[in-house]
Amino acid sequence: MANSNTTNPPRKGLLGVLFPRTSSVTLAGEGAGRSANVQAMEMEISWLKMQVAQFQKEQAQFEGLDPYFLGTEHLSAIIPPIPGAGVRATAGSPSMAGYILSGDAWQILLSKFLKPNSLLLDIGCGSGKMARNLAYHPYVRKYVGIDVLKDSIDFCNQVLVPRIGDKFEFHHLDVLSCYNPRGAVKPTEVKFPAKDGSVDFAWGCSLFTHLLEPDARHYLREVRRVMAPAGMFLPTIHIHPTPGTRYSGDEVKIDVDIDYFVEMCDEAGLQLAVKLGEVLGQYAMLFKVKPGSPATTIVNVGGAKSEAEVAEASKPKTGGVPVPPNDGALTEEMLRLNEQWAEKEQVTKVVHPKDFIFWFVATHPEMSLEDATKYYFEDGARSAAKLDGHLSRLFGVDKPIKLLEFASGYGCVSRHLKKNPRLDLTSCDIHPEAIEFLTNQIGVKALQSAHTPEGFATPEKYDAIFALSFFSHMPKSTFGRWVKALYGSLAPGGHLLFTTHGVKSCKGLQITVDDADEEGFWFQARSEQHDLDAAEYGLTLSLAQYVVPTVQKAVDATIVDFKQAEWWYHQDLWIVRKGR
Repeated sequence: MANSNTTNPPRKGLLGVLFPRTSSVTLAGEGAGRSANVQAMEMEISWLKMQVAQFQKEQAQFEGLDPYFLGTEHLSAIIPPIPGAGVRATAGSPSMAGYILSGDAWQILLSKFLKPNSLLLDIGCGSGKMARNLAYHPYVRKYVGIDVLKDSIDFCNQVLVPRIGDKFEFHHLDVLSCYNPRGAVKPTEVKFPAKDGSVDFAWGCSLFTHLLEPDARHYLREVRRVMAPAGMFLPTIHIHPTPGTRYSGDEVKIDVDIDYFVEMCDEAGLQLAVKLGEVLGQYAMLFKVKPGSPATTIVNVGGAKSEAEVAEASKPKTGGVPVPPNDGALTEEMLRLNEQWAEKEQVTKVVHPKDFIFWFVATHPEMSLEDATKYYFEDGARSAAKLDGHLSRLFGVDKPIKLLEFASGYGCVSRHLKKNPRLDLTSCDIHPEAIEFLTNQIGVKALQSAHTPEGFATPEKYDAIFALSFFSHMPKSTFGRWVKALYGSLAPGGHLLFTTHGVKSCKGLQITVDDADEEGFWFQARSEQHDLDAAEYGLTLSLAQYVVPTVQKAVDATIVDFKQAEWWYHQDLWIVRKGR
């Protein structure tokens, strides 16, 4: 017999699941004489309203800002409450479902590798998601959680510790980051609250997804310092860096090539044990202590984040960067190390005897010669990769670009930019010796700069002009004039990219924003570059309230982008577009 409903379309979705159709019905009493389908639908809508009301009630309970207690009286002292939505959000899991789901996945994964009587280190513990799940694990001798977010650590200390016991410790690390903008500690100066060789198992879930490369390298070295000889370390990363790069992104989201991260760990003394694969959108790996690798002493590798900061750090010990000895003649050890790191980056190994940036790091009192040489080549590579990322965003990934690198020095970045096949590169500097070196040794076109903006001229127009750490030295008298001069060398539709000392540079300059004048400008006629007049090339702080109107007055052009602390964690990036 044919079904009497065969002429009706099948129900789909939630209605069909909750109220599957069987056969038509005949209704009596109220509503009699109306279509059975209409009345059935009204009943279904009534049920759905009840479901929605229940969902809203639960959402109000689970997603509120107050901690959610899973029991009352005696049980509430045993079962730690779940933090409110606001605190949960700081750990990347704002919803109750996300918090429980991620906590469950990590608890099972980490428990797989726990050993009896372990001291655990949770780097980036947030609001205690893992501490809750490990509260009564029999293998936990001691748990140490650290995080840069004070509210999260306060929750752990005030709510979790009284319930799960004092073998669980939580420490706030007041580290400077976009998540803790007033932090007092540089990322490369972090010291974990654990003794050398004491930690049996450490993890950093969603930690290296927010660390810039020099910071990540420091954290890895610090992990190695605290790791016991048989200890294990489980970090997670995002694995899709910008094409052509190995490490890309900002503190909100970092991506790194898997093999490159393994190399970074290896250099820190951590050896890959197993690639675990993706979990909750991040790639997990397990590392052990590299055989024969000593627990290295942290020497603030990568800590030379700006010329100003390093100069200030150097002054008490050296009185500034010294004039290179023997006219800058490089020692045999320097030549060997230059060749080693240049080969790794696949660039020329030759460094000019007057290369100020090289001597700047080579004489830094807190860096070994090997670390300084490594930093020189790797920082140049990082700057080239970062610039390429911005150019790709502005012009697309395939368009050939005529680029002028202004104030290039002796090729710290130029030697890396040269490798980019789509760049028609011209380097430009004030020093005649640099022009000769760039041409004959680096192998790029080179253009002599000028001491005054009005004396500067280029034989052609450029799609992009890049001035890294040039305006961080210009006095007010020439700042806007140099903007105008460089802007004038752009082709229509071109972009001027330049960096300045901004708010985040104040600490390195040993000043505060209050030291700036009413226009937002501060200058000191002090230069560590001995062959330049300090009155023309000193130390400059230029806040946004100065830069924006100065650019407007100089060239009446659009500032299309501004990224605070984009370079070296403190120099701001400005991008100005020239109209067509």
